[in-house]
Amino acid sequence: MTLIELGLLCNRTQLRQRYWLRVYSGATSASLLDEHSFDSAPNAETKIAAESYAPGDILFVSRKCTLFPQVVRVFHSLNWRFAREIRFFEAVEKYGFSHSINAFCIMVHIFSSAGRLSEVNFLLREVVCYCQEAKYDAFELCPTLLESSVAEISVSVFEVLMTVFVSSSMLEHAVDVFVQAKSIGLTPNVRTCNFLLKFLVEKNKVEFVKSLFDEMKNNGPRPNVCSYSILMNFYCKGDIGKADTDISQATEILNEMERFGVHPTVVTYGTYIHGLCRAGGAESGLKFLRNLRDRNQPLSSHCYNAIIHGFCHKGKLDEAVEVFEEMERFGVSPDAHSYSILIHGFCKKGDVAKGFSLLEGMFLHKDHSIRPSLVSYSSLLGGLCLSGQMEAALELFHKLEALDQTSYNILINGYCKHGDFNSVCRLWIEMIGNNFVPDVYNCTSLVHAYCLMGCLEKALEHFKLMLDRGVLPNTVTCTVIVNAYCRKGYIDEAFRLLDEMQEQGIIPNLFTFNAIINGLCKERKAERAWELFPLMLRRGLVPDVVIYSTLIDGFVKQSNLNAAFKLYAMMSKCGIAPNKVTYTSLISGLCNVNRIKEAMNLFKEMKKKDLIPDAICYTAIIAGFCKIGYVEKACALFTEMVQYGLLPDVVTYTCLVVGYCKSSRMDIAQQWFDEMKWKKVTPNVATYTALITGYCRLGEQDKALEVYNEMRKASVLPDDLTLSVVSLWNLGNQGNEMT
Repeated sequence: MTLIELGLLCNRTQLRQRYWLRVYSGATSASLLDEHSFDSAPNAETKIAAESYAPGDILFVSRKCTLFPQVVRVFHSLNWRFAREIRFFEAVEKYGFSHSINAFCIMVHIFSSAGRLSEVNFLLREVVCYCQEAKYDAFELCPTLLESSVAEISVSVFEVLMTVFVSSSMLEHAVDVFVQAKSIGLTPNVRTCNFLLKFLVEKNKVEFVKSLFDEMKNNGPRPNVCSYSILMNFYCKGDIGKADTDISQATEILNEMERFGVHPTVVTYGTYIHGLCRAGGAESGLKFLRNLRDRNQPLSSHCYNAIIHGFCHKGKLDEAVEVFEEMERFGVSPDAHSYSILIHGFCKKGDVAKGFSLLEGMFLHKDHSIRPSLVSYSSLLGGLCLSGQMEAALELFHKLEALDQTSYNILINGYCKHGDFNSVCRLWIEMIGNNFVPDVYNCTSLVHAYCLMGCLEKALEHFKLMLDRGVLPNTVTCTVIVNAYCRKGYIDEAFRLLDEMQEQGIIPNLFTFNAIINGLCKERKAERAWELFPLMLRRGLVPDVVIYSTLIDGFVKQSNLNAAFKLYAMMSKCGIAPNKVTYTSLISGLCNVNRIKEAMNLFKEMKKKDLIPDAICYTAIIAGFCKIGYVEKACALFTEMVQYGLLPDVVTYTCLVVGYCKSSRMDIAQQWFDEMKWKKVTPNVATYTALITGYCRLGEQDKALEVYNEMRKASVLPDDLTLSVVSLWNLGNQGNEMT
């Protein structure tokens, strides 16, 4: 679709042949500017009725109209003070819409012809603001300007109108102005087009961005390095690891610049390197940067910072430090942002000491203009809070020259996580004393802390206080409460809060829905959880692997494997890769119904995808083999599990003990029992009961009695199954006699 076609679509009038200005003919409009036309004062009969006319109304006016004497004064003097006296809102109220727009269009062309574009901007902004507030169709502004014959049509008027529309976030209107200007042979300058292009990118108007850029390339104005850099940003934007980075298109932009002789700037290269790091990892960005350096292309700290950030995001801090040192070695001085990225990376990993070392390096750097920002200090505060060094965090906090709300938020959140509510109260009072008003982040930290401690009532009390103080909760706040409700099993209350959120315009996110889905699955209501999928999709939320896995696990626990595998197939169809949790749930479900072959196929598939099974997954499949008597295969998997460095727990050992007891191989069962005690894994009631039952079946009541007495000595309480076995073989009396 071309830009012209897009413009026609966005212009609701479809460039129809009716315009606002049917007020005067060309001859009349010229005579309006005759100085003597208004020698006599107009009387009541010649005034326009004080009535507002909607766009499209046809209004014929007398030559002796009260607005035009001021227009004539503006024409003869170009005095902005005279023009400024006429406010569009007041003019419409007094003289009607059609007449007022007519007069303003004349003044717009007058000032445009004189090159007075600031005045043009002001006049058009007044008209656009009025159209916005009065809900008038602003698409008609362009036809109105085209119809005016007071002055020669100037491209400048269209450029200013585009700028005004863009500044007012009326992007489709701005595109329409561009289309209509081009349709009569006028080409807005590249600077104005770049201004429009930048805002289209920011608002992610994909079709308009591509079409406007293509129109500029094909029919002018020719894109410059700024235009290409804006497009580069469009294709490279997005979070690291997210799919919205289109590096192939960004590469094509770079190649196109080279073909047309447009030299990329350091900003262009920096943006492209950011894109490479987001799409293919920091290694790709570093390779490209080194290639640029070999070709003596312009580089700045911005380019290196992208790579440092990429490595820090992946937790590869040693590589990040190497790039930092390489930057200095090749004559590019790091800036405060370079240091802040590294400080944040080390603090996030818990190495606060290295963070402070980097902070000191900023002060000692040869470029004395580098000074730590609040961002650097915030990372250090966060690192200290994360590692539980609250006293050190408070000391650093009080050393800061300029405190901000973020610093208070970090420290309050730190104290909340450690349950130190006395310190939270002190900080809260201090924050208010320093003229900082508690915001949604402070309140959310407090609510979250109470929820983590299981104090739901206290959390709800503070949630209500938050509302009473006029602090509107955000999605995170509500999700915290929803999650707390679901953990307590109050699903209906969670749904009520979800409805209230939506009524208040607070949009639930995937975490909100996952909390409810998880709560429903725990209540064995997976079918009801499944009903939330359409609601999520209607809100533009695409379920992720966590939500799919939660629901699959819910259906598995309800023994509904058909539903679980339907969801598994749906994941593949939607391009969502299953994770360890997904596979473990399905494998566990298959093992529970003795479908071991299918479970093993999934187990092998999982390993092929480089998803190393965890102890839970191994235990599930070991239990499956033991259940059908394949204890040797279970032992082989146990050995493999240990080789991977995974520690078997009481459930894993108990599965093997049970397996060998069922096979009447009590000597090996006893060996596993002894090994688990040697490895300091405490047997549970199921382990003891399996051994007791196994010995009793073989008629070895003495050994069964020994195990039973050991169980009592270890203070492991027998369950119903244990008691029934003891009663059946009369072990209880013998045990009592021996004691």
